[in-house]
Amino acid sequence: MFRLMRNIHLGLGLGFFLMALIFAVSSLTVIFRGRLGQPKPEVTETVVQLPTAALATPRAAAMELMTSHGLRGDLREIKEKGGTVTFRIVRPGEVADVTYPAATGEAKIAIRRQTALNTLMALHTNHGVWHEYMPANLWSVLAFCTSAGLILLGASGVYLWFKHYNERLIGTVLLTCSLAFGLVALYLTRLEQ
Repeated sequence: MFRLMRNIHLGLGLGFFLMALIFAVSSLTVIFRGRLGQPKPEVTETVVQLPTAALATPRAAAMELMTSHGLRGDLREIKEKGGTVTFRIVRPGEVADVTYPAATGEAKIAIRRQTALNTLMALHTNHGVWHEYMPANLWSVLAFCTSAGLILLGASGVYLWFKHYNERLIGTVLLTCSLAFGLVALYLTRLEQ
């Protein structure tokens, strides 16, 4: 059993190393975003004429822009006020703000391309698997598998440690210190909000 657990522990560590590293770096960008400085995103603006069929609903307009004008992502923040429709098409690293009068269908598109650090932050805070943008769903599934893999990595590590009778005392001290550090860090992050 010890050999099997050692192989599982090694395999999980090697398999999820890269994703754990990405999580760690993106966590630092989220925590220290104020100190890292926020370079302004690159903004490009265009104007396109939406066909009459696309003016039926904001979703139809967004689908037209996605298929005919290369925009990709999730449709968010749909608002209609005073005959003007606004919405966003969002994916990690890029946000397209779309505004058009429902009467004319002349859509103004402002595309903001984020820096690598802001893209990492967007990936870190990407939630759920209900996105219309399939790569966001794949990223979420990969993040879930990584989280489960890291929990199993920790559990198999505790098992392997417990089987080394000579190292139980130092292991207990290290495990207790790690747990205390994690709980204090969690408490302090809650105070910041």
